[in-house]
Amino acid sequence: MENFSQKVKPHLNQSLIDEDLWTGAPGEMERAAAVLFPFYWKQNEPWVLLTQRNADLKHHSGQVSFPGGGYEAHDKNIKQTALRETHEEIGIEAGLVDVWGFLDGIASISGFHVTPFVGEIKDVSQLVIDENEVDRAFGVPFSFFQNRDNRVKNKVKTPFGDRHYYVFDYKGDVIWGLTAQIIVQLVDRINK
Repeated sequence: MENFSQKVKPHLNQSLIDEDLWTGAPGEMERAAAVLFPFYWKQNEPWVLLTQRNADLKHHSGQVSFPGGGYEAHDKNIKQTALRETHEEIGIEAGLVDVWGFLDGIASISGFHVTPFVGEIKDVSQLVIDENEVDRAFGVPFSFFQNRDNRVKNKVKTPFGDRHYYVFDYKGDVIWGLTAQIIVQLVDRINK
């Protein structure tokens, strides 16, 4: 994983996030949020850990996503939000996550400014799923996302004009929306 992390890190943002956003101000959006784009090592290659959200949730129910959620007042900063939410959703302690950097923030359709942090989870063998938030966790080889043949780009008309979104289908698990957008951002940065 060390060689892989050295290939990814130069493509991530490393400088400090704007102080207001870092401490949870959402800018133009209603709320600040953060996710963890978590890699782990399996079968001698990097895999991405994803979750399927509980079908009863108010926002994005049943969708495949990264662990994460909204900034809360007791969070020291937006990075801690990503680590806290990862612990709450899948039971991974912050000390088991090596954060490599972050990607550009993205506005979600539900009013969140989402900052994606990228890093490695050292051990995924003892996940503790919070069934109130997550139905299950599963992995996808990163090489699947790097293969452009697995990426479908769709167009939808909105009141703001045409918008594009990406879809991946991994063995029947459909990955789209913000999660797919974050994956494409990282893959495209690495491929440049």
